[in-house]
Order: sequence, then C-alpha cells, then structure tokens
Amino acid sequence: MGKILNTMLNALSAILMGRDKVNNSLATFLDKGNNEILILSILFFIPFLIVSIFLYNQASNWLWTLVPLLLYGIIVLFFVLKLGMEKRLNLEKSNQKSEFTGFHLDLNDLVFRKLFAYLMKYEFIDEELTSYDEFFKVMTLDLERHDDVIHFKMNLAELKYLLEKIKKLKKGLTLTSFEKSNKIYNKGKLVTQKSMTSAYSDSIPDKEFRDHLDNFFKFLTDI
Repeated sequence: MGKILNTMLNALSAILMGRDKVNNSLATFLDKGNNEILILSILFFIPFLIVSIFLYNQASNWLWTLVPLLLYGIIVLFFVLKLGMEKRLNLEKSNQKSEFTGFHLDLNDLVFRKLFAYLMKYEFIDEELTSYDEFFKVMTLDLERHDDVIHFKMNLAELKYLLEKIKKLKKGLTLTSFEKSNKIYNKGKLVTQKSMTSAYSDSIPDKEFRDHLDNFFKFLTDI
C-alpha cells in the first residue's frame, strides 16, 4: 500500500513540476518583445477570419469577404499607432524629467552669504573669478537665465566631499548634476563626476577636513 501511495505521489509531483515548467516557459515567451501583443492579435483575428469565410460561402461577390479583413487591418493599425504614440510621449516625458535645468537651492540670503563667506575664508573658491552674485545666480536660477559660473580651487577629492554636502541642501541633486550644469569649474577645468569619484577613491580627504566641513554644514542647516 505504501509503495502505491509513493508511486501516486511521485506521479502527481511530476505532473505539477511539468505544469510549472510550462507556465514559466509561457510567461518567459510572453515577456519577450511584443509576443504578448502578437498572440492577442492572432486571437483577435480569428472571429474576423470566420466571418470572412462565412461571407465567402454565402455571398455571390467574393470582394465582400475582404471587408472583415480590411476592418481588422484598420483596427490593428489604429492600436499600433496608439501604442507607438504612447511610447513616444512617455519617452519625451522621461527625457524632460532627466533634463537638468538648475540647482534651485531655496535657502535664505543669510545662509547663502555664510556659505560663500566660509568658502572664501578657507580659499575653497577663487575670489578673483567668482563673486557672491555669480555664486548666488548659479545656485538658484535656471541655467539658461545667466552665463555665470563658479570657480573652485581645491583638490578633486575635497571638492567631491564639499559638493556632496551642497547637494544634500536640495532634494534630487546628484554629483552628475554639477557636471551637467557646465557651471562648476575647479582650477580652470569643468568638473566631472568621474574625475571627482576617481580622485576620492585614490585619496579620501583627512578626518580633520571632513569633520570641519560636517560641523559647518550642520551649523548651516540649523540657521
């Protein structure tokens, strides 16, 4: 009796495993490219084909048999164009979201002045090439509204640490944002996310520098 039950259980397990494999294979097939749409199109075509065959058998004019097929073609073309337009609109919306228009830091004037004074005091910023007004415009306005830029004069590892702190002042900013802006220079060269990350990996700023910057930005956000 026990052997019979084991045999039945093994057979049932094999059936269930086979069913799972079929389901997984079908799901994989449908997920590939436009296979799901292709299957639906074929299934949707069947009623039109049946009507077309019926008309072929009943009508004296065989051209009537083309009417259902033409109607099917028009419907499919409509949905293909509709799906294509939706994809294009979604792509355009995605591109608009990824387009960087500015830093738009919404800090009060006192905070901006203290930040700029701090950068000037420790010679992190080139005072001969960057004024407070230029710094303010770059950090608050749309990029297209002005031609101002900011010139830093730090090693890239320290600059990365500083910009990491600044980007936390505005949700959505990343290191790549500073690169995309084409407004941030360091020692005469436009900064890139890759160059800063590489420099930081080679030489992390010392603890004194990091602690000093951490304490200042903590003070800044408490204002």
